[in-house]
Amino acid sequence: MAHNLSAVFTAPLVDLGQREDARFVGVLTPEPEVGAARLGVTAEFLENAEEYYQRHQGFDHWRATLRDVTALLGIGDPRTIIEYGCGFGNSTLPLLDLFPSADVVAMDISPNLLAILQRLTKARSYDDRCVAVAMDAHKPYIKSDVADLVVGTAILHHLVHPEKLIEAAVRVLKPNGCAIFFEPFEAGYAVLRLIIRDICREAAIHEFRSPALTWLAEMSAIWLLQIKRDKLPGWQNLDDKWMFCRPYLQEIADSVDADLTISQSVNSSIVQQPLRHMLNYILKHWRGLDPDDQFNMPAWAWAVVDQYENEYFSPKMKEDLLFAGTIVFKKR
Repeated sequence: MAHNLSAVFTAPLVDLGQREDARFVGVLTPEPEVGAARLGVTAEFLENAEEYYQRHQGFDHWRATLRDVTALLGIGDPRTIIEYGCGFGNSTLPLLDLFPSADVVAMDISPNLLAILQRLTKARSYDDRCVAVAMDAHKPYIKSDVADLVVGTAILHHLVHPEKLIEAAVRVLKPNGCAIFFEPFEAGYAVLRLIIRDICREAAIHEFRSPALTWLAEMSAIWLLQIKRDKLPGWQNLDDKWMFCRPYLQEIADSVDADLTISQSVNSSIVQQPLRHMLNYILKHWRGLDPDDQFNMPAWAWAVVDQYENEYFSPKMKEDLLFAGTIVFKKR
């Protein structure tokens, strides 16, 4: 095991391949978790994990993002990194690349995804510096004050109680250590919902329909559920459960005695047209639709976007209109 990383755990680690399912050989878990139900996670991350891996590889993106963020924070040579919600390793492999002296505890609730991570780390000879652990991120199996750096890429919004993971992340950090998360934010998506509402109204006037507008209307309804979780019984079973806002995160930071910073997760050239950029991005990359195709998004639809872009916000406000934010908790 990577430099005896089991020493950071409060319970013995056992091999899931030997105790639960031969497919998971090399994936470890705290002994009390053997056979435990995996709550709040759907088939996409369990039996369909291989398909998820094939569709969502973003190693280059996360390598560049983590390089820039850790450089800005002055994080030079962490020796113990704990990663929550590592999945198949989109950010785990970049962390191992960027910090060659570091050992990484890579945790996820899905042993299926972790089995893929095991395959990838072995292929790159990183398995001696990385241990894959299947466990519920809410549970306190990590000792206090053991990590130089904590990372969670798109994990908090999947959790029923994200505050519990943030509390755990700060607890396991050494003093002055940082916990870095990358998450969706309510403000940007709320404005995008207003734009989609206005485009749909215009579409009714024009008697226009398209796969793009139908899908955007469906996404708008889903985003509302992430913002107004109490309106949907059973929201705990959704894959994407949250969008965040600064006051909520600040309350958590104050409660765990940490300094909070939040910044854009995109470059400055994008934030001058954040609404147009985001609509382009989600249509193209989330749904595989051409945003420049008039049969998807006619000129009058983009005119609605431009009205919001040009008339309603100052340039500085656009810089604070978060869709994707980098969240840093620095332990005092």
